Amino acid sequence: YAKAINEKQAKLLFLPEGTRGNGDKLLPFKKGCFHVAVESQAFIQPVVISKYHFLKSKAKIFNRGQNIIKILPEVSCAGLSKDDIPALMERVQKMMQREYEQLSEESLSINNISEVH
Repeated sequence: YAKAINEKQAKLLFLPEGTRGNGDKLLPFKKGCFHVAVESQAFIQPVVISKYHFLKSKAKIFNRGQNIIKILPEVSCAGLSKDDIPALMERVQKMMQREYEQLSEESLSINNISEVH
């Protein structure tokens, strides 16, 4: 991956949680995408999507609704090494969690939902 990113200026999309969650907290991040970013000395471009308030997974109901998507500032991996990955993961996760909570609260009003069921 690092060769493609550096030589061909390729862009990769990773979903650090590994799967879609529907809770109030982001799922634990997987390390793979952070290893790729550090190895290639690339930027991480965090993208946060609000909670799917209109999705009821257990009941298998997917109602109409809207999400809010926000692109956060880039996080540079320049000068970082493998030893820096745990701190980098924590920093990015905290930044994304704060935004996830704000966007999810905002999406309640967009979807005309007074409380989460």
